[in-house]
Amino acid sequence: MHPVNKILLVDDDEATNFLSRILLQKIHAAKEIMVAEDGRMALDLIQQTGCPDIIFLDIRMPQMDGFEFLDSLESTNKWKNAKIIMLSSVVQAEDKERARAYSSVMDCLEKPITQEMVEKVTKEYWRDKAHD
Repeated sequence: MHPVNKILLVDDDEATNFLSRILLQKIHAAKEIMVAEDGRMALDLIQQTGCPDIIFLDIRMPQMDGFEFLDSLESTNKWKNAKIIMLSSVVQAEDKERARAYSSVMDCLEKPITQEMVEKVTKEYWRDKAHD
């Protein structure tokens, strides 16, 4: 797998972030892996460091949920090239439908992050880069 520059994990569950980070490091998915515990923290990171190539985004979080994060991110116009996978413990049909409204959202999937999930999104990222 050819690593992307930066992946951002956005989830309020520390254990989920820990396990996801270990998986991403093990498969060398990115040169840099950042973690934010809610949407607001993720926006702050993006303001400071630029938008990552891939964002794994929990839907349900306190402070700012995944959809509020997406609305804020789109208004900053810093998300253009990011690939976003929305995640939830239980993905509901209305979440999938709502996620389709965002051009940067590739899919809405159940946790946890898997190697297959990461490989699919990185392949899509590099395929799109080849067409730029």
